[in-house]
Amino acid sequence: MKRYVIHIASAIFTFLFVYTALNKLFELGTFTQVLLKSPLLSEFAPVIAWVIPFAELLTAALLLFPRTLLLGLYAFAGLMLLFSLYIGYMLLFTSHLPCSCGGVLKHLSWREHLVFNICFVVVAVIVIFLEKSNHNQDRRFKLA
Repeated sequence: MKRYVIHIASAIFTFLFVYTALNKLFELGTFTQVLLKSPLLSEFAPVIAWVIPFAELLTAALLLFPRTLLLGLYAFAGLMLLFSLYIGYMLLFTSHLPCSCGGVLKHLSWREHLVFNICFVVVAVIVIFLEKSNHNQDRRFKLA
């Protein structure tokens, strides 16, 4: 049962990051312009506009293979936590919130997006624990 939860969650995480990365790359000009409007990221917007989608694609690739799954789960949780911290900062400390999401996520408010991200962080942490317990169990069987 744990293995199914891990596979389903990993597939959802992979789909989410591939979808959002491709959306950012296809709309790179728009994504860069939105980042330029961010008081926190404007100075590095041209670089960040490329780094984020490629980090998402790399993370998605890590999630596809058993040998790199745990690393991919950590990367996914870390990126989602980073995105959540950014959204939290923007909600707390800025009066103007630029719209930076594309695709389906553009219909979420900033608060809804924060809740969405935090839910994914929580699920990712749970899946990390499940994967680590499976990994430890697999090692015990190999030693016996």
